[in-house]
Amino acid sequence: MTTPHWRIWVDWDDDGVWGEANEDLTADVLGFDWRWGRGLSNDHAAPASLNLDLRNDSQKYSPPNSNSALAGNLKTGRRLWAQFAYPYDDFSGGVDPAGQSLPVGEGFSWVKHNWGANGFTASNGRLQAVTGGWADAIYTVDFGDADAHLGLHYQRNSDAGGGLVLRLASPFNYLRVRFGATGTVLERVAFGAVTSIRSGNALTAGVNYFMEVELHGPSVSLFITDLDAGASERQEILDGAGGAGNLTATRHGLWHNGSAATDRWSHFGGWRSFFHGQVDSIVPNPGQKSCRLTAFDALQNLKSVRIYNLITGNSVRSGSVAGSILNWAGFTAADRQLEQGRVLVSSGPRAVWHTTARQALNAVQEEEDGFIYVDGRGYLRLEAAGHRDAAPHTASRVMLNTAKAGSPYLSGLTWDDGSDGLENSVSFRYRRLESHGLQEIWRLREVAAIPAGETQEFLAESSEYDAVESVRTPLADTDYTANSAADGTGTGLTSSLTVTLIEAAKFQGRGRLVRVVNGPAPATAYVTLLKLRADRAYKFSEPTIYQTQDTASQTAHGERAGEVDCRFIDNYAAARSAAGSRLARKKERTPRLTLTLPNGDGKNLMQMVHRTLSDRVTVVYSDMGINQDFFIEGMELRVVARTGEMTARWLVQGV
Repeated sequence: MTTPHWRIWVDWDDDGVWGEANEDLTADVLGFDWRWGRGLSNDHAAPASLNLDLRNDSQKYSPPNSNSALAGNLKTGRRLWAQFAYPYDDFSGGVDPAGQSLPVGEGFSWVKHNWGANGFTASNGRLQAVTGGWADAIYTVDFGDADAHLGLHYQRNSDAGGGLVLRLASPFNYLRVRFGATGTVLERVAFGAVTSIRSGNALTAGVNYFMEVELHGPSVSLFITDLDAGASERQEILDGAGGAGNLTATRHGLWHNGSAATDRWSHFGGWRSFFHGQVDSIVPNPGQKSCRLTAFDALQNLKSVRIYNLITGNSVRSGSVAGSILNWAGFTAADRQLEQGRVLVSSGPRAVWHTTARQALNAVQEEEDGFIYVDGRGYLRLEAAGHRDAAPHTASRVMLNTAKAGSPYLSGLTWDDGSDGLENSVSFRYRRLESHGLQEIWRLREVAAIPAGETQEFLAESSEYDAVESVRTPLADTDYTANSAADGTGTGLTSSLTVTLIEAAKFQGRGRLVRVVNGPAPATAYVTLLKLRADRAYKFSEPTIYQTQDTASQTAHGERAGEVDCRFIDNYAAARSAAGSRLARKKERTPRLTLTLPNGDGKNLMQMVHRTLSDRVTVVYSDMGINQDFFIEGMELRVVARTGEMTARWLVQGV
């Protein structure tokens, strides 16, 4: 069977450096299953999951084993990163790779495109430049795919003499990535003329990097990880959106200009990160001498993070709303790629209060009519409405059929008519906020006893107002009082209290977190009054419902209603636009297929490795009369390491 090159890492010591001793699990993997995608009944992505079965005959992966090399570090919450590469070359041959077949990959070989002495040679698993000629050395592999994923290990030591070649149509027409001392530059080369397209961060000289390139229509993105010290991790250093040259050229590889004798290239291939998340459980099975390790991506944690905050501003778009939610949830700012989307909030504020980050993101997705998910590198992505209507999603990336010869093939298929996703009457219910000016927004409805020298905190939430701004710091005697007796008949202790509003960055929108400190008074202070006032208190006006429908679909299928109760949208234009987008997407039954692809040959394996969610594919199944384009909505992978058996299952939905 044809298999890819695997790499599965866990950062067991949590130091941000990947691939240290005992952190590469690949050799111990007996098998695994991976699931990624969304449920079509609600359109929401589920957390991606990875279940690994590990060889554990020495009890290396048993947390109670104090003799394990990982003792003390076998903890949940550790980050796991899984990748595969097809094709792949480890450059172990020790020769000029020109004309050489890649050790992993059926029919893949290196082609040298330049004349003269400049070239490459392999030594100790790394390529180095052979210099002395006048023409740039250009070596490529034909991936058969312009929208491929590729990567390698790279060490920059020259100032700007080496890098990568992408989408080479001819030796006179290609893209290249040049790694210089002052920046990383994406360039277009056309008959000797070099045009700079986009520049990004420089690589530090002498550092070993793993880099991954994503080619996606007119976009070229490059991500790096510092394998020596962890100074950068899955960091996007180049976003070459909008100028990708020849969009159909399928050759990708390496280049140097004759001045990069000290640069080093290694582990080149069609690399794709397919999972990045956190270990959720480690369960040894002593009887089988194995261990089951389960991990989930970041959506899992976002399900349990509660938010109490406020969106402010005018003309706030979906991407900005999602970004605020992620900030409040503590999600790393660098690990997100959010399209702008439509204007949801025409004028703030909007409270996001006592809800989980995941629920809030689901609301953004529904009101944008887009798609939110975490990709294989751990980036949270927002695809805005219309994302799939633009290139490269307007063209199919591959044809899949039942004939094994000549093209990627299916070994099985199930069909569903998609009736549970049909909606031909769509309503968006939205509300505006009206300001009621300065108001009391909360009052403590009991008497709280605070012993001398102690502190009590209250999360104050308004039940009358839907959003509040500029909550005033409570004033003694006006907003709070205290007494030595619970009924207020004792000695006044108001002066013993210090009342403050704390953690404004975490708690705002419908109230505040209030801290009450009883000073060194000898008595317990009974808080007989505690209230909050806000300069601006808002209530929702009566709701407005925008409704749109398709009468032809209703005649054919009966009325199928869908309603979105908007958390963020507060204006007619957004409700109308989003409802129209949803109706266009759901007004007809859209067939769904579950496709099974075995790793019977290299063509299938290329699709397993290089296709991702939202890619467009063509499925031909003549016996059922299927010849149609579909979008990939879900992916599964099951691998048995001992036999090399690998089976992919894709959930696809008709365009």
